Amino acid sequence: MFCCGSVDVYVSNPHGEDTENVSGCFLSGFKGGKLTRKVTPKTAPPKEKKKVVVPSPYMFMHIDEHVRKKSVRTGEPVTSSPKSIELQEIEEEDEWTGNDPPQHETPENVARNVKSLVTYLVGPCKSDMEKVRAFYYWICNNIGFDRKYNYPKRESPNDPNVVLRHGTAMSSEGYTNLFSALCRSVSIPVKKLKGYVKDTRYDPEEPFTQLDEPEHAWNAVYVGHDWRFVDCAWGSGFEDEEGIYHKRYEEFWFMTDPENFINDHFPYLRNDPLSSDMWQLLKRPVTLEEYNKTVRTEAVTRDWGVEFSHREPIIVFRKELHIIVKTTIVPIMQITATLDTSDKVNMDAYVATFRDSEDHYKILARPPSCGVYILKLAGKREGDTQPRTPGLVKYILKCTDINNLVKTFPFSYTAAQTLQVCVLEPTYRDLEPNSPVKFRIASPFVADVYIEDLLLEKIDDYTWEGEILTPKKSGQFLVVYGTTADASDHRRKQPLYKFNIL
Repeated sequence: MFCCGSVDVYVSNPHGEDTENVSGCFLSGFKGGKLTRKVTPKTAPPKEKKKVVVPSPYMFMHIDEHVRKKSVRTGEPVTSSPKSIELQEIEEEDEWTGNDPPQHETPENVARNVKSLVTYLVGPCKSDMEKVRAFYYWICNNIGFDRKYNYPKRESPNDPNVVLRHGTAMSSEGYTNLFSALCRSVSIPVKKLKGYVKDTRYDPEEPFTQLDEPEHAWNAVYVGHDWRFVDCAWGSGFEDEEGIYHKRYEEFWFMTDPENFINDHFPYLRNDPLSSDMWQLLKRPVTLEEYNKTVRTEAVTRDWGVEFSHREPIIVFRKELHIIVKTTIVPIMQITATLDTSDKVNMDAYVATFRDSEDHYKILARPPSCGVYILKLAGKREGDTQPRTPGLVKYILKCTDINNLVKTFPFSYTAAQTLQVCVLEPTYRDLEPNSPVKFRIASPFVADVYIEDLLLEKIDDYTWEGEILTPKKSGQFLVVYGTTADASDHRRKQPLYKFNIL
């Protein structure tokens, strides 16, 4: 007999020990080949960060272009080149109806089964990393999601070939099993993991316990001599708080660093707690209690390196809450804060955002009464012109005491943060009519400060002040304006803050 092919079969080693590989041959019908039994690589934290092994999605542009070559259904070429979420903010998010899968561009008939799809996808790939990229990019852009999808009774909704034929998964396992099948077809070690996740339905007041059934699945894949995480389900889109699915490719969940992954993915293998800890791929595993006590942040928050002074999801405080936000990787030009009661009554007038320096923001919340509130923070990076402001984090606030008279904060315009302007006096929005009011404004970047057309006096390098008489009629308002020393903007007054006349 002669060997005409080669197959690598990976077997799990429960003790993580290195053992010798076993080689042999196989016979199937009239065909034979070389069979190599390999031990699955030992579970360990990756030696390098994602930014080292994947410095930019541009490195996979030729792979992405290949994946998107032609339409699956029509076979017609596309004219636009692919751009990942890191390269281009998505302007529109489609609501998934579950009728027709949102097919991307791959030649006709190659998605009939795992074997034919793999043959096409790995065509231009020169490394396992590129193969894994092709699998991830194709799945995320071609497989839709519908919890109520009606598969034929005899078909398993989690079977890779069934998911391929229908272009739709009913759960995260459909994505995970398909990714596993593609990797195994080219002898790339892959592991399916299940556990708890903090998605949009997650309620920190109902923490996970070891009695809960793990409902989400994802993959660990061995590539470049390291195990790394991949979540094709979250990479393909997300469900909002109303349960509506939005198809949107997300680069973040490809080769995600373990310290970022553990914020919302907690592996839990019920009958093997030791392996559960190992598959966090962290030097010091996180306990379930620690996981529950860490606030859920959005993927973009970790991608941009945004850090918060408060890391717990539920904050109990008296009278006034101060949250410090720091940016470490991507410069943020604006952070917006919204405050609602637990029954969704808007309280934005009782929260304010101040930019203390180029990379530090301060959020002040001063609720008008004791109770439970929802605080959401969103942010825009510098140079971003998209209308959508990505969410960063959500907190549950529990206010146990208030001041005797709580007043609303002044309304702030975008330029107030851009120019790092802070209102020192007055710190409340509503002013009495026909009354003298002292204004004090501070900023390191403003050349002149005006209250309507009245120029305030500059008393030091960063501070302006002056006293004015408010308008006599109720229902009017006063606007604070600023100019900059920039020649292009000189003498152009930009609105900073607005005050109401009661």
